[in-house]
Amino acid sequence: MTDVIAGAGGSVPKVDFNMNDATGLHGHWQQIDDLQQRHDWFWTTFAYGYWVLTDPAAIREAFQTPELFSSSSEVASEPNPKYTFIPTNIDPPEHVKYRQILNPWFSPNAVDAMGEATEGHCRDIIASFVDRGRCDFITEFASVYPTRVFMTSVGLPVEDTPVFVDVVARIFANLRDPALADELVKALADIRRYFADALALRRAEPRDPATDFLAALLVARKDGEPLSDDEILNMCQVLVMAGLETTAGQLGFMFQHLASHPDDRHRIVADPDVRSAAVEEFLRVHTIVLPGRKVTRDVDFHGCPMRAGDMVMLTIPAANRCPALLDHPADVDFDRPQTRHIAFGLGPHRCLGLHLARRELATALRVWHELIPEYRIDTDQPLVERGGQLGLEHLPLAWT
Repeated sequence: MTDVIAGAGGSVPKVDFNMNDATGLHGHWQQIDDLQQRHDWFWTTFAYGYWVLTDPAAIREAFQTPELFSSSSEVASEPNPKYTFIPTNIDPPEHVKYRQILNPWFSPNAVDAMGEATEGHCRDIIASFVDRGRCDFITEFASVYPTRVFMTSVGLPVEDTPVFVDVVARIFANLRDPALADELVKALADIRRYFADALALRRAEPRDPATDFLAALLVARKDGEPLSDDEILNMCQVLVMAGLETTAGQLGFMFQHLASHPDDRHRIVADPDVRSAAVEEFLRVHTIVLPGRKVTRDVDFHGCPMRAGDMVMLTIPAANRCPALLDHPADVDFDRPQTRHIAFGLGPHRCLGLHLARRELATALRVWHELIPEYRIDTDQPLVERGGQLGLEHLPLAWT
């Protein structure tokens, strides 16, 4: 539904737009694709109301103009959050000080050093169900695999993986439903307690900060001063929220496509050289993050009459699937010329874990198809796509 409302610069489009509701498969992307054909930007009355940008140039510029588009709130429907996540909600120049502490642990070299462990986790998880001939890909693989890799990368016991799988599921279920805000607070508190205990253990039994992530945070300095426990625990919460659900969601859409497109699946099996291009194409077509920003001053931005305090959603899928820039942009095409997709964002807040995510996705493609080259979707029921941070609720797969 679309109508117009009066704005300071004249009439502006108003759309009934809510990305938090569940849809059928690819329903959210289809909605964004349709709206992009009609509007470069519009106002939605969902929640407190916010602007939605669909023009690729405007989206890219907004990401790279943090002095105008603040990250103090990154959820478009929540302009005044009761939390400040570090470094997610910190603007430059303070933001870079935290990123300099975290960057070495997620650098290409650090990810390369994790290669053997990443593959090992992938193989072990698949081995747990391969002889059964079926699995729920989301709950048994996609949610577990990146969590195990994360636990290893930060030096936590892999046997605690179920704790993190559970708490991440609770966090994102509650983010999609504001009525469950109290449950979200409880889930975040559970993460905080877990990491507080881990820090206490390292204080009692010191570890090498060159090889142990939490030990490194204990000796890190910002502006010449050690990080407070509150800063450390906050950063740990953010890493859990930012890196696990996103990779799980991406894996789900990748394998749903391959299960239902045998020609593409056979290429993944037969041609190792195509896998890197496949990862980038899946990231472009199936971009799952819809970040928000808060406007810092009145501005006419690409014709949109924004006011200080307004929230803006930057629809990354619109930037990656624009038909003015690509032919058949909603199609997965492994032979497509390399595109400058922004699935990981742009600017100072570009995803910290992008190198690890790419490694996890590429490893999953390789190892899964070595062990299970032929598989199919094992249900006649429509697949459900959850809202908020996009992902599939379930993906039943079967093989012989």
